[in-house]
Amino acid sequence: MKKIVKTVGLISAEIAIVKKVRKHHSFDGYIGNGDKLIAALGVLGIEYDPANPNISLAKLIQVQKQILTDNNNVTATINPEKETQLARQEAYDLMKAFTTDALNAFKASEGVTPAQILIAINLAKGVFSIRIISIKSDPVQATDGSGVVTSSDAEVNAIRRNSVSEQQFSGRTGNFFKFVTYLSGQTAYNPNELRLTIASLMAYYNSLAPLNVAAEAAIFATNLARKKRNLSFFENTKGSRFLYTQAKKYVASKYGIKSAEYKEVKGLPFPNLIKKKDRTPETMY
Repeated sequence: MKKIVKTVGLISAEIAIVKKVRKHHSFDGYIGNGDKLIAALGVLGIEYDPANPNISLAKLIQVQKQILTDNNNVTATINPEKETQLARQEAYDLMKAFTTDALNAFKASEGVTPAQILIAINLAKGVFSIRIISIKSDPVQATDGSGVVTSSDAEVNAIRRNSVSEQQFSGRTGNFFKFVTYLSGQTAYNPNELRLTIASLMAYYNSLAPLNVAAEAAIFATNLARKKRNLSFFENTKGSRFLYTQAKKYVASKYGIKSAEYKEVKGLPFPNLIKKKDRTPETMY
């Protein structure tokens, strides 16, 4: 008897694993299930004739086409967003080196006083004090369709990078400007390296703002596309998740839950892929 109970337990565990695997947790899987649902309803032909026009086959095909477009729009914005963030970050990373080297050059200048050095050090600390957070970039798809790019041309591949919010970026660049402005007023500051001259430091500073604007605009574009996609999928009474679920219920009510027709669509899950903490009143269903 113990062996039988143990076997049943194993079978139950295997079934649970299968169910877990079949429940797609990606938008691509979700879209694939939509294609399968529409194909199964198409096989029913004229027998699939719900009174609700919102779940007619023609309407569901239209909905499926729209969510595919919306999902592709999100994908199209993600890599440009990360590329602009990385471009901003690479420029941002130079700030510490510029500040450190300029400070050392100032310390080594003739005629500089300890009081002047102390002021410069305190201003430099402001450049280094802003906290940064980490992000991880996704692989980039090759433009020729040959697969995932792994060369140096796609440095965004699986590399942990530092990212800064707009406030952090503005705060740190503002501190850098104060540091450079102070050095520009010190006649003792006379670096040997061209890149450390006031003109070069200010040129570097002026290059940062456009990079920040581009990065924030790209982030906004991705968020906007993602919001539109999420509404197409999960809006409470209009999104594809609601409509596809209603279509499945119609098949169950017409043919019965044990029918071959219902079995074709029963195993097609349409979970809400938005994390609970990120759901809005429009996407709570």
